[in-house]
Amino acid sequence: MIDNDTRSRLLPLYPMLGELPAAELKAILATAKQMQFQAGTVIFDENQPCQGFPLLLSGSLRVIKSAANGRELQLYRVLPGESCILTSSCLLGHNPYQARGIVEAPLEMVMLPATLFHRLLGSHEAFRRYVFQLFTERLTDLMELVTAVAFQKLDRRLAALL
Repeated sequence: MIDNDTRSRLLPLYPMLGELPAAELKAILATAKQMQFQAGTVIFDENQPCQGFPLLLSGSLRVIKSAANGRELQLYRVLPGESCILTSSCLLGHNPYQARGIVEAPLEMVMLPATLFHRLLGSHEAFRRYVFQLFTERLTDLMELVTAVAFQKLDRRLAALL
């Protein structure tokens, strides 16, 4: 159950929740879990099932993909007001995680259970719009990265980062 203090921090970060009917928001606050993790904690790993939809209140999460040789590639970072696109994908496809989520800075989040995620997605336009906007933003980021790797020289990419 989510208390009033958490609710007052959650709604400004995730305004689509405020667009839901009052009864639905009350149900969310009653069933969601507030969770905290220290830096370095692995909160999900490859081939694990997805337990719910995280809404970050504070801290940050790195999503990384590991290769068989031990090398790692950071796919993206999740900050307060955002959510994890990999989690959305896993929930939508009923598939396990294909990467690892590691807490970068002490993290506080609200976790919506998977059943609640599916109900909200199916019945509330504001929530559905939010989830698909996440996909749009991450896909755009990915296209920009592929374009840079394919068409820009390494020195130009490094200069752009600096």
